[in-house]
Amino acid sequence: MSENKINSLVKYDTPVLVTTKKSDKTDKVPQLSLKDGIPTDISETSSTSAPGLSGPLPRGGPLGTTPAPSLQLPPLHELRKKETEEILNLILPPREWEEEGQLWVQAVSTTPATSVDVQQLQEELDLRLQEQSAFETGICPVRRELYTQCFDELIRQVTINCAERGLLLYRVRDEIRETLDAYQRLYTSSCAYGVRKALMGTTTQAEEHKVKVGARCEELRAQVRELQHLATSLRQEIEQVEKEAQQARQAEADKHEETKRVHQARIEILKKKLESIIKQATQPKK
Repeated sequence: MSENKINSLVKYDTPVLVTTKKSDKTDKVPQLSLKDGIPTDISETSSTSAPGLSGPLPRGGPLGTTPAPSLQLPPLHELRKKETEEILNLILPPREWEEEGQLWVQAVSTTPATSVDVQQLQEELDLRLQEQSAFETGICPVRRELYTQCFDELIRQVTINCAERGLLLYRVRDEIRETLDAYQRLYTSSCAYGVRKALMGTTTQAEEHKVKVGARCEELRAQVRELQHLATSLRQEIEQVEKEAQQARQAEADKHEETKRVHQARIEILKKKLESIIKQATQPKK
């Protein structure tokens, strides 16, 4: 490996090639994938559905009731007998990954840091935050990862000068991680609960709307039946009025015909009388 491909704020030594093939399949080496130059463990991942979160869920029970297991360090009196490199490897274990069938191992650097290194770390942190477009506020996995690397680098620098102070910072780091993981699980659970509540509320509103629409439909159907009954009654009344009017017209026509026949008969009688009178008047007297 010609160059250091691990892009991290923590200062590491040059990667060392361990073997070109795994000799023991039972040894669990984290499956790392180089993402943005940073090895990421992809052996145990589960995506989150909460808005604003990405990547694997933190280990532990819901709402942080079961915290993630932390590294169990030996007692302090035993650690004092160990070398600084061994303590660093306990706090910041060497990273292992496989690339092109080759197993690489990279341990943290044991080189002491100077004030220039601290200043460069701050500048590099600000540059990474800007390059990776990390959010200044709110939940941002990118910002959290960069600040975690920065804190690990500070622990490395402090541990080299004072192992006890580095171990105390290690405890503080793990406590912060567990707290953040609990908050993240709480946020994820709250988002899921909110979605379920919204869906339940939508379902309830839909059911209520369905009941109201059903009642309105029944009311309209009753009105339709009443109007149909009224229309039938009015239709019957119209038919009855038309029938009575037809009978009245027929009776009036019959009466008119009868009157006409009576007048015609009288006319005929009067006509005969008139003709008889005229005939008698025109005959010569003897």
